[in-house]
Formats: sequence, C-alpha cells, structure tokens
Amino acid sequence: MRKPGRRLATLAAAAVAILPFAAHAQLPAPPSAEALAVRAAWWDGYLANGRLVALPDGRRMHLYCEGSGGPVVVLDAGLGDGAWSFAGVQDAIARTSRVCSYDRAGYGTSSPGPMPRDSKALADDLFAMLKASGEAGPYVVVGHSIASLDVREFALTHPKDVAGLVLIDPSYEGQMERMAAVAPTVAAAQANATAPYKMCAATPRTEAADRLCGLIPTSGLPPAAQAWMKAQARGPAYFQAMLGELDAFQGADAADTRELTGAREALAAKAKGRPPLGDTPLVVLTATSHPAPGMTAEEGVAMERLWNAMHDQIAALSARGSNRIVPGATHYIHDVRPQLVVDAVAEVVAAARKGR
Repeated sequence: MRKPGRRLATLAAAAVAILPFAAHAQLPAPPSAEALAVRAAWWDGYLANGRLVALPDGRRMHLYCEGSGGPVVVLDAGLGDGAWSFAGVQDAIARTSRVCSYDRAGYGTSSPGPMPRDSKALADDLFAMLKASGEAGPYVVVGHSIASLDVREFALTHPKDVAGLVLIDPSYEGQMERMAAVAPTVAAAQANATAPYKMCAATPRTEAADRLCGLIPTSGLPPAAQAWMKAQARGPAYFQAMLGELDAFQGADAADTRELTGAREALAAKAKGRPPLGDTPLVVLTATSHPAPGMTAEEGVAMERLWNAMHDQIAALSARGSNRIVPGATHYIHDVRPQLVVDAVAEVVAAARKGR
C-alpha cells in the first residue's frame, strides 16, 4: 500500500511487514505518464474481466486472468495489496504467457477466510481457487513480500503443480526475531505499528474511524478504479484480513508459521541431501533500499546484510535457485523496476517450458 490507491495516507505506520524492516515507508517518486497509462489499462481489464471463483466451502475469490500460453503465471501480492499490486506488470507478462492475479480472502470482493490466516490457509485457498477456476497447472508462482511465504508453502505442498517461482523481495520465516537482534530501534517501532489496523478492523466502526480508514489517495487512478477502491477495498474485512496475516507472521502463530506442512517436507528433503524444491527454477529478487526512520547507519548495514543472507537461504531451496541483487531498488521492485520483474518471470517460464 504505497502508491496512489494503495496507502492510507494518514496510517503510514501500517507499513510494518509491507516493507521488510521499516515501521514507516517512504512514498516513491510519482509514476511517469507512461506508467500511469499502463496501470489505467490494467484497471480497465481488471474491472471488466475479473471473476469471482466459487470455492468448495462456498466462499468466493476474485481472479483476473489474461493472455495465453502455459505454464500459467500466478501473481500473489504483499500484505495489504490485492491483484492491483501488479497493475504495472501483468499486461506485459500477458503478451507471452497466460497470467492471473487475485485478491486473497478478505481483500477487494473476495470473501473473508477463517482464522488462522497463516501460510497453510492461504496456500490452501490458492490451490482451491486455481482448481475451481479451470486454470490448469503446473504454474509459475510469483510472490511479493509476505506472500512469498504462501507461494513457497504452495510449492512445497503441491510440487507437481509448480513449474517455477519468482519471489520479489521476499519475507522470511522468523525474520522479526532475527532483525530485532541487529536493529532494536526498528524492532521497537514495529511493535507499535499495528494499532491503526485494529481501529479500522473494528465492527462497528465509529463515524470518525470510518472516514479515516476509508481515506485513499486518488491521484493517478482512473475514475472507475477510484470508485471501486472506495466501495470495496477499505472495509473492516480488509483490515481484519491483514491483521490475521500479521498475527500468523509475527504474533502468537509465528511458531506455527515455521512448522507448516511444506516446511516439514522441506526439512525432510534436506535431510536426504537434496534441495527441498529439487531443480524447480527459482529466482529471488532482492531490493537494497529499505528506508526506516530512526535506524542508525550501523543498523542499516546489518539489516541489509541479514536480508541478503536470508534471501540466499531461500534461493538454496532449489538446485536452480538464484538470489539477484537489484541495486537501488526499494521493496516494491515491480513498481520501480517493472521490466526486471517481467524479464525474470519470462526467464522462469522459458525454463519451465524447456523442462517439459
């Protein structure tokens, strides 16, 4: 939630876990006219051609697919973002591949999901939605930030359904504890960053809270998208979904997050001397600019070193994994360097096609 239409301007503290280690996020430079046109075209398609897919339990999830050619690319957004997070890259990917973005449970028009909202639950939702949608696998799954945990769980639990992975500045299990050890200043700030979420998740909300929680910048969004965001994207269910994901990631369920089905399978594979994801193509893209007010220069260096080391560990999940540093890029690499993300997806798709 960091560009027009995605951030509560008065709730900057809600950036916790959207950026990997910032309690407050810096807004990027305004997008160019070309980038705005690309996003406007995406919104036209999303609003006109998105569909609600019925899950076996009766819930519905919003899915938007375009393009043709397998394997199907599936885009999973970071905390607080729905399909719209990929407005700058989905159309470009669709020129050569079938590609689908979706809104997780509680986001947009997708039905809320039962608690806990840990990676197992989210991966199960993704699997059920894809099977019900008729979009045939195997898939190249793309996960940004916290969603990387979900797509990794998906890949580890359903290996035959995954042809490759691209992880955009991914989160890592247990990262909060590890980061607290090297940057206590940022850890302390993050501890108080979720209060606005709780106010906005309350039902009923006060009139004042309702106005505050519904605030979204509209600059750069086409009129139809402005109306949709105001009507669909800032109700209590949206904030409840984010809180559920945050609780699983850094709260009481953190231990469970590190002991998911997929993680256990990964440990078993490692014990047998093979990478958990075998030779599945895997590209990790690592940003190098993570602004965090209050962080000392020494903490910044230590945090970036730790962040890169964790991404090396993620890349090692596959014999064909690589961690690629993107100099100067912020956490939303698909915004600031969209072509790099498009190219990484195309590379993994090509490797998957060659391996068939």
